[in-house]
Amino acid sequence: MIKALLIAPYSGLARTAEKMDVPMDIEFDIKVANLQEGVEMARLAEQEEYDVIISRGGTAALIQEAVSIPVVHIDISGYDMLRVFTLIRDIKEEVALVGFENITQGAATLCNILELDVHVVTIQSGDEVGGRLKQLKSQGYDVVIGDVITIQVAEQIGMRGVLITSGKEALMDALEEGKRVCRLFDNLKKQFYFLQESYRSIPFPIVMLNKDNEVIDKNISFQRDMDDEQLLQEPEIIKMVQNVRMNETSQWTECSRSQYKYVVQGFPANKTEQIVGLVIHEIKRLNHEQSVYIERDLAHVPIIGESGQANRLRGSITTFAKVNEAICIFGEKGTGKQTIAKEIHLAKHGPLSPLVIVECSRITPQEITEWKHHLLAMRKGSLLLKDVDEIPVAVQGNFLELLLSTRLQILALSSTPLDTLVAQEKFSKGLYERIVQQTLHVLPLRQRKEDIPGFVNYFLTELHAENGNETLGVKPDAMDLLKSYEWEGNISQLKRFIRELSLLTDGNYIELAPVRDLAVCLNEMKDQAYSDNLPVSGTLKEMEQQMIQKVLQEEGNNQSRAAKRLGINRSTLWRKLHG
Repeated sequence: MIKALLIAPYSGLARTAEKMDVPMDIEFDIKVANLQEGVEMARLAEQEEYDVIISRGGTAALIQEAVSIPVVHIDISGYDMLRVFTLIRDIKEEVALVGFENITQGAATLCNILELDVHVVTIQSGDEVGGRLKQLKSQGYDVVIGDVITIQVAEQIGMRGVLITSGKEALMDALEEGKRVCRLFDNLKKQFYFLQESYRSIPFPIVMLNKDNEVIDKNISFQRDMDDEQLLQEPEIIKMVQNVRMNETSQWTECSRSQYKYVVQGFPANKTEQIVGLVIHEIKRLNHEQSVYIERDLAHVPIIGESGQANRLRGSITTFAKVNEAICIFGEKGTGKQTIAKEIHLAKHGPLSPLVIVECSRITPQEITEWKHHLLAMRKGSLLLKDVDEIPVAVQGNFLELLLSTRLQILALSSTPLDTLVAQEKFSKGLYERIVQQTLHVLPLRQRKEDIPGFVNYFLTELHAENGNETLGVKPDAMDLLKSYEWEGNISQLKRFIRELSLLTDGNYIELAPVRDLAVCLNEMKDQAYSDNLPVSGTLKEMEQQMIQKVLQEEGNNQSRAAKRLGINRSTLWRKLHG
């Protein structure tokens, strides 16, 4: 049963409604009230739990703004217009019709068809009625056709008003519309109740913040398990909420409070009202440093150098940003693999999407379990796997399950050929197939020495900005010595080297002497490390093979450089390898 109330702006409409045959499934009440009086009556009707209110014209419009239950407008039908034109057919005075476009458009057409001499005036708001009627009166019009407001104003200034009344047809149409709207409104209420209950029952703490970052709602999980609104004042969360509002996109961050670490997702819940929702995932702080974390404040780092390798890398970033498959970046430690991976992430997803970094050498089964549902919730972003070749064998099965379920772009970094590890049964074949779908190889610094001056300049600029170092450059002979060094630790080693030289330099330029002294120290340390690691087991031939393989590995399998270091020619090296 639908409980409906008709608020009639004029008594004639109420009398017409009383003569109608109302459908049995509608409880129909009738009141007479116009404009603000009608609004007050509608507010009372809402409290009395009416399902729908039916009214007309300006009164219906005002009621719709004041109540939350459905309001159905009684339309002016063609029958209504025909009735009023029949009434004024024999009037000899000048006649005008004043109303909104929904009335005047059809009225003008009927006047043309019936050949009636009626001046039609369209208004945009009720405030125009008084001025238009006074203007019409000054032009000699005596009779005005319109709605209740128009007729009331016309009579106040001495004009005759003819009300456009609504007949049974229009009322019956409004009742049928009321039934349809009530069914729709009832379905929406059920859906809203279902969504509200779902929201309140979600097992993760959720809060809603208004534009002033005040909590306006929180679900049961937040109230039961946390109820710590101070967490929402952490700088990382405040900054993320600002980014959500500014960019109108979902954001992720993490922060620590007391003995817990939190991963927080922010999303625009209502863009118009600037309401932001927060989903809070709690991770207990482990005794050791976390091996999974979200990288914050991502910024572009340039690919340094003018070598062919540097130019290829810059082009590769654009190419690989279009790839949806997992990408494995191979290269020796310190060659800048992580910088390249971050640039691919930024080119593909931008700085606002999460970049989750995994320190694979330290990952534990507990951390995999804790992060699994967080990664499932992230629909866009990248998962950067550092030192994936060092992931413990014991966790590789669980880790593969994690990678198979995530939607994030996988960017894996490896210093060792993974197919070799698979052959040695040190790396899961399934994990290999999930990670190595696209490959990108990065050369060691010793194979792109022409880029060393560019790196040195970049590192000095960084040091100047960070520490105020006065070192501005490197003397040419000192730079030549830097370029002659093999840099087995690659770019990372060069950076540490330049930092130390900058601290040792009093003037504006790094001179040759400190570079030579530091290089001697590094060579002695390398020779000592090499002698400490000499193979001493097996036959002489086997130890020789082990030394050859070690040097080959250090030289990136370049046989010419390996032979030079071993003091033999290349043909002798080939014979020793295959003899």
